[in-house]
Amino acid sequence: MKIYLRIKKYIATHMGVPVTLSVIGLLLAAMLILQSYVKNQYFSYLLEETDRRESVILEATAANIDNTLRNLIEAACRVAVNSDFRDTVETARDNAGRNRILLREALSEMASYSNSIAAVTVVTEDGLLQEYGRYWEYGGYGNLWVGENLEDLNEMYRETMDLLKRKSGIRYCVRERPGAHESIPQTNLFHLALPLMGGSFNWKNVDSVVVVTFRMDTVIDKNALSGYITDGGGNIIYHADRQLIGQNASEFQARLTGEEEDISCDLPYFGWTAHALIDLQEMHERVNHLYRASIVVYLLLLTACGVIWQFVIRRVLRPVGEIRRAMEDIRLGRQRKKIAINGSHEIWQLAQDYNTMLNALHEQQEETERQYREKTLSINQKNRAEQEALESQINAHFLCNTLAAISYNAVEAGNEEVADLLKKLSNMLAYSMSRRSAPITLEQEIRWVEEYLYLQKFRLMEVFDYRIDFPDEYGEWPSCKLFLQPFVENSILHGFEGRERGGQIWIEGRPDGKRFRICVRDNGRGMEPEVERIIQQILREKRALELEGVGIGIQNAVTRLRMFYGDELTIAMRTSPGEGTSFTFWLPLIVDADETFS
Repeated sequence: MKIYLRIKKYIATHMGVPVTLSVIGLLLAAMLILQSYVKNQYFSYLLEETDRRESVILEATAANIDNTLRNLIEAACRVAVNSDFRDTVETARDNAGRNRILLREALSEMASYSNSIAAVTVVTEDGLLQEYGRYWEYGGYGNLWVGENLEDLNEMYRETMDLLKRKSGIRYCVRERPGAHESIPQTNLFHLALPLMGGSFNWKNVDSVVVVTFRMDTVIDKNALSGYITDGGGNIIYHADRQLIGQNASEFQARLTGEEEDISCDLPYFGWTAHALIDLQEMHERVNHLYRASIVVYLLLLTACGVIWQFVIRRVLRPVGEIRRAMEDIRLGRQRKKIAINGSHEIWQLAQDYNTMLNALHEQQEETERQYREKTLSINQKNRAEQEALESQINAHFLCNTLAAISYNAVEAGNEEVADLLKKLSNMLAYSMSRRSAPITLEQEIRWVEEYLYLQKFRLMEVFDYRIDFPDEYGEWPSCKLFLQPFVENSILHGFEGRERGGQIWIEGRPDGKRFRICVRDNGRGMEPEVERIIQQILREKRALELEGVGIGIQNAVTRLRMFYGDELTIAMRTSPGEGTSFTFWLPLIVDADETFS
């Protein structure tokens, strides 16, 4: 524990340690970024090379498979053009008995044409004539072409005869069903059907078809093909996992984890497609192994560089010790003294800055005390305002209900004008005495000011008139409550003082970039220079001033606006003797207005 505390204290009191750690951290971050880039580039290169290599291997494998298929087609053709075999078939059709035995021997001989042949079957227009299964003939197993398989056999017969009649360039058809026999369930089979022509080239006399069944494992070298083969319909006809045979390739590819890449090559003889799978996860593991090894080597080098760097920086930063001791004296409350400057490089310049800091500490302390007094004054004003607002809410419902009752009596008495005035006054009281947590919008604030001006207009008659121009689409803009009234009241009480008619008050609202601009102006007599100076100081200083009489209402409104909108609020005033006064507010958008200032 003591060693830990000593190390902690050493790190805390020697700036070379965090500097060294920062440099090491930056180098480590740069290394990680560079290594990540190199790793990704190497993986892309490895993937590209693997794709190229696998494509070459797949093309070679596909070529070998094509050659094998061509040989199988040739073997099947030799069976189809064998004259003796055809004569034996024709004889067996006419006389079953002994001739069927001869046909079986002939089929056995035809099956010996290639080691890949698993069975030879003859089909006529009447259906299956004879089947010889090389692996199941004498093993006590049933024939391959029975049950549902027999329909596939008849379909091959019809398709082959149709190709013969159409004189197609290709006079054979291939089928992948049935895919296996019960005697050799682990071996895939496919079937090639050709017209049984014998030595004759007279197509019109051909009415029999020979179906040669081949073993798939003699066509495909499972060690050379690390994938699968699909037929023309996209169904898997060969795969190392026999459970996948017969499934659609698109369904199989959809189940891949994303860690395999599928490349393909066509097998034109039968319309098959050979697929190879590239294991991306294995490549990722190889790349990550190299990545981790390089990081270990880099960390060892970085540690050695960090030790050397720390030794060098300790020698460079020795003058910092004197500065640290001087600052320690300040922390412990000892007598502050300046540092003797014994050099001109950056560290001694820091010591000079320390001396300058001592001079500024006293000034900062005085400024802090002044700000504390101003903050206290602002809090007191806020508390007084909250107390007054709380007291004003005591009889809010009573006053509104009483005014509503008087308005109702005025309506019954036929005095609509008085009823309208009472209604507007009731609305103003309800708005000003509403709950502080209620959200306020510019539309509500403008409506309240409009009713206030209506009442003042009714009271003063011809002294002034007013106009409000405010776009409705900005009515939901958040607003500080009752901030316009002091400025409007200033125009009525001071701007039109001594005037009997002709006064004008304009309230205009317009969007201005990301803020909303509201202007309140009049054509009154303007402000006296001293009053203008006080108001400008209120707008300019972001602190509460100690005022007596002049500007208190405006200062309270400005303080609430600043507390509501923050530093993005801007207020400007222009006044000229005999020409009037204008206040312009640039209000920022408040997403979540603080309910304290509602």
